Amino acid sequence: MSEKIATSEKIEGTEEKQLESWKEIAAYLKRDVRTVIRWEKSEGLPVHRHLHQARSSVYAYPSEINAWSATRQPRREEVAAWRRPVPALAFAAVLMLSLMLVADAPYSTYAAAAQQAAGQPGVITRQVWTLPQEGGMDFGAVSHDGRYIPFADGRVNGELFVHDLMTGTDRRVTNGASYRPGIPRSEIQGAAEWSFSRDDKRLVYNWWVGWKDSYELRVIDLQGTGIPQFRLLLDNPEVRRIDPQDWSPDGNWIASWLSRKDSSQEIGLVSARDGSLRVLKSVDGKPLRMFFSPDGQYLAYDLPTRDTGQRDIFILATDASSEIAAVAHPSDDVLAGWSPDGTRLLFSSNRRGSRDLWALGFVGGKTRGSPEFIKSDVGFSLGITASGSLYSRVWPGNQTDIHGASFDFAKGQFLSTPAPVVNTFVGANSAPEWSPDGKYLAYVSRGSIGIRTIQTGQVRELSISPALRLQIFRWAPDGGSFIAAAAIGLEGIAGIYKIDAQSGQSSLVVSPKLEYGLAGLTYFTSPVLSPDGKTLYYVQVSNPPGAREFALVKRDLASATETELLRWPALGQINLSPDGQYIAAASGDPSITSNTFLIIPTAGGEPTEVIRRTRPQQPAMFVWGPDSRSLLIRIGLGGDKAELWRAFVDGAPAVKLETTVDGNVSSVRLHPDGRQIAFQVTTPSTPYEIWVTENFLPSVKTAK
Repeated sequence: MSEKIATSEKIEGTEEKQLESWKEIAAYLKRDVRTVIRWEKSEGLPVHRHLHQARSSVYAYPSEINAWSATRQPRREEVAAWRRPVPALAFAAVLMLSLMLVADAPYSTYAAAAQQAAGQPGVITRQVWTLPQEGGMDFGAVSHDGRYIPFADGRVNGELFVHDLMTGTDRRVTNGASYRPGIPRSEIQGAAEWSFSRDDKRLVYNWWVGWKDSYELRVIDLQGTGIPQFRLLLDNPEVRRIDPQDWSPDGNWIASWLSRKDSSQEIGLVSARDGSLRVLKSVDGKPLRMFFSPDGQYLAYDLPTRDTGQRDIFILATDASSEIAAVAHPSDDVLAGWSPDGTRLLFSSNRRGSRDLWALGFVGGKTRGSPEFIKSDVGFSLGITASGSLYSRVWPGNQTDIHGASFDFAKGQFLSTPAPVVNTFVGANSAPEWSPDGKYLAYVSRGSIGIRTIQTGQVRELSISPALRLQIFRWAPDGGSFIAAAAIGLEGIAGIYKIDAQSGQSSLVVSPKLEYGLAGLTYFTSPVLSPDGKTLYYVQVSNPPGAREFALVKRDLASATETELLRWPALGQINLSPDGQYIAAASGDPSITSNTFLIIPTAGGEPTEVIRRTRPQQPAMFVWGPDSRSLLIRIGLGGDKAELWRAFVDGAPAVKLETTVDGNVSSVRLHPDGRQIAFQVTTPSTPYEIWVTENFLPSVKTAK
């Protein structure tokens, strides 16, 4: 299908209301979201995309969907190829060949076999697996025959399993993981990244050892049954983290990224035989993907640029004799792999607005031609198999919406039924913030800031730099700007920025820090300005050897002098009282597995603990009272509902209210008039999905 890329221009004569998200499109068609996404990929469902967004956002016109629906022929799973008239003898040959293809790859659909047999090599994209809800992978990998995918299973303390796509079974391959919510960092063990050898007989993975405050590199033999015994490849006290990314075709070397305890970072080759390390080069940042060329002479990798954090792609000779910048573009480009014959470098890019697949020619150690668009909307690459199929990891993500209601703070009661207040881009709006004068409601929408005028309901989208990944923001007291915690690039470190509310231009207020190497970042979150706009409060999170630390920092903006108000083992999002005299924040004590809620005076002094609960009960901020003398705290009970409690700044005992609220409510903000609230409602995320894209490369022979 041809890709439709939307611009901000209005289509002449089009007055109909758009369907603004996958959720709305699915509701219109009376199907689930996964089905309509599949229809768009495989059957040409007319869906448009916004060009200016780093992350894909979609919309559709009902009239176009109606026209598509009228011409669509109901069919079984991709078997259109069988409907072509075929002579009897040829039909028998086609049928036999199709069955042979399916027998060789039983986890492929009959569609792929049918299309290939009938001479129609159209691109096929299909979902092959959904991970368990507790399953995870940092970056992931697929075996070179396309049959196996490892994952960490949170149901078993994060142990590493290998999923068989053919049989649907899972094999546990590690023993000793100990990741559980709330466990001290020093006690955590488990794998984060892994890679298959080219013959798929061995699996290498890194293994975090909490008490060492570093990773080991381990390898296992997958032949046989049961949990294999690992062999320790590398355990260097100078290396905090090592990430294995790919095996050389001959099986002798493992391409890895290393972060040392002196903060230096390197790309190197680790011997699969004895664990010796050969450093290829020093780098400034972490590659998301590295892959050997099929002949083993080159190593491709992506790396963030210093100025924007967007990624470019480089090709380095494995003897370190030469290097070229293969893909240098203002967009974010992430390596996907090589074609089996080594003549094409595959990568994903957001240069058209969505995350799409591109190919670049490569011959004789040099790139050839310009990148060629292959396919729209691909996930994060797990690798390209020996047959040329691309496996991708897709995470549908959380659905977040903003609701509002009239609210009586004194009684802690809703005076009206909560209802959505933002009706554009449903499922992709979060973090509401009232303007100081109460005339506007700002919120995060698809990486940008939406500003809704309360009187008219009109929404203005404030475009900010696509390189700036917004995390949390607040209005400045003058209403002319925002103060925000944001990161630069896909793996950026969070700093604090000022964003103009009219132009969207941003300027750095507090620079991010790198004190202990990438595994020990110091970053900032939860910034808020005092009512007079002269003082900034924020939380500094650091990861020194041993344990994570949280510090509440007070910064005088005129002099840039900083005062540490509090240092605590855990500290959540901070909330400043309307008069600016107190900060409220959820906290915790990992040593005794309890959760608390603190009130901290901004003038300095000891915090007051107003509520303490044993896990899994979790106190969280609901909303400050207009007079700054009390606040409402939500206590989650581990279910769909949460209790409301009133706490007092003078230390009086907290009081439980009769009102209960939904457990998925967060980011509650009280209007300046004190009579209405806006809040975020989150629909729980769905698990990771694994998709495969086939027949997107011409028939080629695998490089020897």
